[in-house]
Parts: sequence; structure tokens; C-alpha cells
Amino acid sequence: MKKVLITGANGQLGASLQLNDYDIIRSDIFALEEQDNFTILDITNEENVKSVLNENKPDIVVHLAAMTNVDGCELNPNQAQAVNVKGTENLLNHFDGKFIFVSSDYVFDGENGPYSEEDEVNPINIYGTTKLKGEESVQGLSYDWVILRTNVVWNIGGNFKASFADWVLEELKNNRNIRIVDDQWNNPTHTEDLGHVINELLKQGANGLYHYGSSEILNRYDFACLIANIYDLDEKLIQPITTKELNQPARRPLKSGLETGKIERDLGITPSVLRNDLEKLAARNL
Repeated sequence: MKKVLITGANGQLGASLQLNDYDIIRSDIFALEEQDNFTILDITNEENVKSVLNENKPDIVVHLAAMTNVDGCELNPNQAQAVNVKGTENLLNHFDGKFIFVSSDYVFDGENGPYSEEDEVNPINIYGTTKLKGEESVQGLSYDWVILRTNVVWNIGGNFKASFADWVLEELKNNRNIRIVDDQWNNPTHTEDLGHVINELLKQGANGLYHYGSSEILNRYDFACLIANIYDLDEKLIQPITTKELNQPARRPLKSGLETGKIERDLGITPSVLRNDLEKLAARNL
């Protein structure tokens, strides 16, 4: 049985990632209570990385650990570089097996999305820049790699309630007014769905660059209204605003999202329908 090391295993995606038919070693910079087959791993510490890889000898690394707070990256570019670029290189310098790197639509400028794998990259913030540099490191240092770009990864429930969807649901349940941008367009990706895609990438021995997201491009405001609709909450609490009005430290790509034609053709993976994903979760949470 092949051995898989998952970095960032306690994050939103890592916690949803169930890989069948593999011996799984989960790793993160911190431990939760009672975790089996778990090891502490600080990807910014090359000696720690080397030690963990030597001790566990994985055949595959699924690299999810990243600094994903977009404004945090803008305010702390050195930390973003250390985690998203140097951390990735630390792994690649001491590992020569299959390497799966999860990246982002933020490698694009958001002028003319949705984007295919052939479209020109042009990040407009530090987060996107460091993810692109991470991609370049993967292509330069690994001989057997997959880069999987995704966007607006969300879940409802889980350990940290870290996603946009969690926040929207919590605010609406408490009858609080929220302001949501109506000029950022994406095809949001459910963590469990993305986990199934990663499973398929491994099962089919995929190589190269792939894009994945759900089947519908919509703006954040419409996404929030869809959550309200499915969970039977008051959508009048949601006010549309523009990205400019938020005055955030980092610029955001606006017209973004990812085309999924290549992953459909090459691997037979059909994008999920956002409404269906939400309805399944709502039924599960009742």
C-alpha cells in the first residue's frame, strides 16, 4: 500500500480529505486531540521537513499547507514567501516521489475570467504571487507533479469554521446584517468535492496542471443568497457592496473562476453543482 503524507492536514481542505486505499500520514504545524497517524510538521523548518520525510518515507506528498489569508499575506509578505514558496521548496528538496500541489485562481488578475490552464498568469497581490512562485518551484524541482488550481474553497461545519460559507451561515442564523461583494465572480469549490478530485488524480496517475471548480460561475453576493435560500434564512439581511468599498489591503481578482474542460476531458471528472452540494450539507446538518 502506497504511503501518502498530507501537509496542512488540520486545515479546511485537509480535514475533509479522505484518501482510500492509501496509508495516510497527516501532518500540520499543530496537533488536535487524539489524532492517529499524525506528525508535527513545520514546512518552513527545513531540518524538520527532512526529518519527517526520512522517518516516514512517503511515496506521495499532497501539499495543502499554505498561508491563505489574502490580506495577511499582503501585510506580511516575508511570512507568505516563507510558507508558500520556501516551505514548498523545503519539501521538494528532500522528496522525489509524486507531488500534488493545490494552488489558486489568484495567480490570475481577474480581468477576463473564467480561466483555462493555457491563460496567461498575472497575480495582483502577494498571496497570488507566492502561490505562482510555489507552482514554479514544483515544476522546476519535481519530475512527477500535479498542480491543481481551485477557487473559493468552502465548507460548512468542521473544526475551524474558516470558510466564507460558514461565516455567512453563522451571521444569518444570528439575524445579523452582512455586506457581501457582488463584483467578485468565481465557481466555489466544496472541500469534500475537491477531496474526491484529489483521489481521482492519484487513482488515475495524473500529471500536469489542472483547474477545478463547481459548474456555475456566480458572484459572492449570489452565493450568500443561495446559502440563505437553502438554509431557509432571511436573505434581506444580505446587502450587496463593491470590492472597492471594503478598502482591503490586498487587491482582489474580480472576474475570475476556473474552466474545467481539461480535467473533464482527461480524467472524466464532472464538476459538482453548487446548489446540490449545499442541499446535501443542509440535509446532513438538520
